[in-house]
Amino acid sequence: MRAAGGSPGPAARPSATGAAASPGGGEAGDDAARRVLPNGVTVVARENHGAPVVAFTLLGGAGSADERPELNGVTALLGRVLLKGTSRRTALEVARAAEDAGGGIESATDQEFAELRVWGLGRHWRVLLALLHEVATAPRLAEDEIERERDALLAQIRGLEDQPAQVANRVLARALFGLEGYGLPPSGTAATVTRLARADLAARFREVYVAPRLVLGVSGAVPAEAVLEEAAELFGDVATGTSPSEPPPPPPRPVHARDGETCPTHQAHLLFGFFAPPVGAPDHLPLRVMNGVLGGGMSSRLFRTLRDEHGLAYSVGSVYPVRRRAGRLVIHLGTAPANVPAAEAGIRAAIDRLAAEPVPDDELARTATYLAGSFVLDRRTNARRSFQLAFYELMGVGADYAATYPARVRAVEAAEVLRVARRHLVDPAVVVVGPRDA
Repeated sequence: MRAAGGSPGPAARPSATGAAASPGGGEAGDDAARRVLPNGVTVVARENHGAPVVAFTLLGGAGSADERPELNGVTALLGRVLLKGTSRRTALEVARAAEDAGGGIESATDQEFAELRVWGLGRHWRVLLALLHEVATAPRLAEDEIERERDALLAQIRGLEDQPAQVANRVLARALFGLEGYGLPPSGTAATVTRLARADLAARFREVYVAPRLVLGVSGAVPAEAVLEEAAELFGDVATGTSPSEPPPPPPRPVHARDGETCPTHQAHLLFGFFAPPVGAPDHLPLRVMNGVLGGGMSSRLFRTLRDEHGLAYSVGSVYPVRRRAGRLVIHLGTAPANVPAAEAGIRAAIDRLAAEPVPDDELARTATYLAGSFVLDRRTNARRSFQLAFYELMGVGADYAATYPARVRAVEAAEVLRVARRHLVDPAVVVVGPRDA
């Protein structure tokens, strides 16, 4: 998935369309033009003429973390059903409209946002933008489509429960946050999804797809200013709705210091979870570099020591998902059940070392280069660029965050990494999922 609040920088000024434009002719960093419409919808567009294509990403600032536990999965089911017909088109006609423009349309759900994305040939950008607006504002929510998508979502949930690594992630979220907020699985559970009614989806639609919660990111071979004008015309009629609800705050320490489940598998999955700061916090970037040192790649400490030197892991690493409110850092390791005690001791030794001594300069520089390079490579497509424009705007750090990220990562110093390791790598939740003897 974070710091709440708007983008940094001076106040916006009115534009000719009555929307708000960023200072300096609408520039929002990385050559992106940005406007906030009078109703609160934010639009960020960046021209990229490397290929004759365009991608649009619409994010709604609500996800599984602010669902009521008894309605867990309602955002995921809603996202599926939105693609299955509008007041003007059937599900087939929605899909065909995107395909006729040379692309497609999809949806996704996260803990902190709901996503609609559409892509195609740049010359059809008006058609694609109008289709995205129609899907996001005039859903049919037909009962027969709800039942079909419910069955598909239930099959997905069953599939996740057949994957021990996914089970371990679910158990870890529960151990850290409990059975609410960030402890809820984004797809929901079989029990909650089975009970969802059309009225629940309609109510969730009125909570998620309202103007103050919507951010539209655009990247491709399109005229940015013309896109902003068209988006202002289309999305200017979206209702403002009510103030967004907030997920419950994380507990002061993990709900369960140790948890686990038994799975019919030959491999054990060992996870350490730590509470971590959101993307707008001062400690976020130093902790991201620290995470890279710890488990960010094949030259990271966990990979070199636990896998290559001691043979205690089939796979090992650490991740630090971007979140706007409640973050977490997760160390994950797959090993033979008999190796779990030694692997856990090895993880604790790596953590103790990070908190005891500064990272050497050459290792710090290598990690920063790896993080910056991975980030840049992830932005190669218009689909990813449009997502990042919308995502970082929604996260409250501004659409230009992606452009400044590589330089800011390289500026992190060893003393900062040592400080955040001592501050945040404490009170872990430890989870083991595997056979009964793991």
